Amino acid sequence: MSSDFIHGIHAVRTYLLAENKTPSCLILKSGSRGPRLREIEEQASRIGCKIDYSDKAQMDKITANHQGVILHITSRSLPEKSLRTLIDQRGSNKLFLILDGITDPRNLGACVRSAATLGATAVLAPKNNSAPLSSVASKSASGGADIIPYIQVSNISRAMNLLKEANFWIVGTVLESGTALAELDLTGNVALVLGSEDKGLRRITKESCDFLATIPMVESSLGFNVSVAAGICLYEIQRQRELATRVPIL
Repeated sequence: MSSDFIHGIHAVRTYLLAENKTPSCLILKSGSRGPRLREIEEQASRIGCKIDYSDKAQMDKITANHQGVILHITSRSLPEKSLRTLIDQRGSNKLFLILDGITDPRNLGACVRSAATLGATAVLAPKNNSAPLSSVASKSASGGADIIPYIQVSNISRAMNLLKEANFWIVGTVLESGTALAELDLTGNVALVLGSEDKGLRRITKESCDFLATIPMVESSLGFNVSVAAGICLYEIQRQRELATRVPIL
């Protein structure tokens, strides 16, 4: 498994507090450190992580905006075969977020954060023409990357067909001419698909969807940032599921 790193106080702290994590080395800013960095240092020591100390200039050569902490880890992208394992897990109302062509790591991280916050099962993305779950993406995810599985697949259409065979509804998002999102029944097993901001869903991806949904907008010429659109769609799915489980008050 390849080596990677994450940086920033919140992202590193969340990773160290997660279960079954095996970081290889923690790099801390040398000299005086505040209470949050000292907490990270103590947690790393408790789990047996190697700790090195470095000056800011050397850390800046690795990444910017590190806040005095960098953590070397193994890559967190799960192997493609993990998709079948997640599909076969017990439980209903599974939710996969599929990101088709999201190349900006900050947008990827923000989508992962929303998916983790709003109860998605996993995030899928193609291996090509897609941002990796890099340090920048992880920092934008603000700990979400350590909560939700992230899987890069060689063929998105094949992954979507695999989900269909497992009785998932595939819901793609389009800027216009789709069914209003709230009018769709999103309470079963659902895979939500979002494309890039500039091009939207690719034709072959769109053709693999069961439904195409649109977020109603007052000024549609502006549109939404893809991570904002992901948050809105994921919230609507969670809202419908919560309503479906409520016991009516007589």
